[in-house]
Amino acid sequence: MSPRHSTTALALAAAILLVAGCADNSVNPKTQSTNEQALVTGTLAAEPQFLEDGFMDAGATTNLAPTLRGARGAAGVSGTTGAAIDPFFFWRQIDHRTLTFEFAFADTDTTGLPRTAFVTARRTFSGTFNIVPRDPAHPDLPDTAHVTHKLLLDHWVRYFHLKRVDMPGMSRPMWKMAGASAIEVTAENATSLITSVRVQTATLDTTLTDPSVLIPLRRVLRFSPEDTVTITVTTPRNDDVVLLYHHDRRERLTNNGDGTYSGTFRAGLFSGWRHFAVNALSHETLYDDAAAYDSKAWIYPYVIVGGPYVDYLP
Repeated sequence: MSPRHSTTALALAAAILLVAGCADNSVNPKTQSTNEQALVTGTLAAEPQFLEDGFMDAGATTNLAPTLRGARGAAGVSGTTGAAIDPFFFWRQIDHRTLTFEFAFADTDTTGLPRTAFVTARRTFSGTFNIVPRDPAHPDLPDTAHVTHKLLLDHWVRYFHLKRVDMPGMSRPMWKMAGASAIEVTAENATSLITSVRVQTATLDTTLTDPSVLIPLRRVLRFSPEDTVTITVTTPRNDDVVLLYHHDRRERLTNNGDGTYSGTFRAGLFSGWRHFAVNALSHETLYDDAAAYDSKAWIYPYVIVGGPYVDYLP
């Protein structure tokens, strides 16, 4: 288990203990609510792929050299007073993580127990955003002696819909996940925005505009094995640096000059839950050493057609 996954697993265990407290078997409504919170948290803990996106809290480097070479001379750094950076690659270093849950229950049965739960999961990541410039004397090499470090504080949020259902062979109903939103990650005091993400394959053409919308898990984005997926991101600015994160790929989308940014990725071959992310960074984030870190990301789940084989509710 990686340190990042171990940290989240420990946080989930602590959350379960916290909401469970010293619960007894009485019918006190407050105790019932505490018990249900613990059971719901346990269900979420059993689905770590929905609490771990693997992008915004990971320390992997994003190589900018192949796509950004010469961009500083063309675009410059406008409206800022810091020294210009010619970025070669960057990475996020996360030093502290938090995870909290907020619960709302509804649809009470005749015994007073809820049958529906809406959960908001919030994570915060703090650390540094680190930019390695190009070596002016050797343009094909990074200048690791002059790294710019910017304070980073990201706010991560995802919404869940769960149902309490009777299960064959079980003595009591169990909580099952029925829906989840995409993930939105926003830097503290960010000005960067994403207004839409268009997703296209040979058989699909849809535009996503609100990452907070609950998606029934039976209706999540589905791609055929090894589909070529075209992504077009729209932002309010035409000089953002917009990146695509998918599995082990991290690359810049093409700036079309009109506030849209496009690129492709291969969906993958094997079944299972996956995510792709789009991340809009302000131009100054990467090109000005005095400007603050300014980031917005949307992270969407998808599966390969035919899997995973799970009994999610409609």
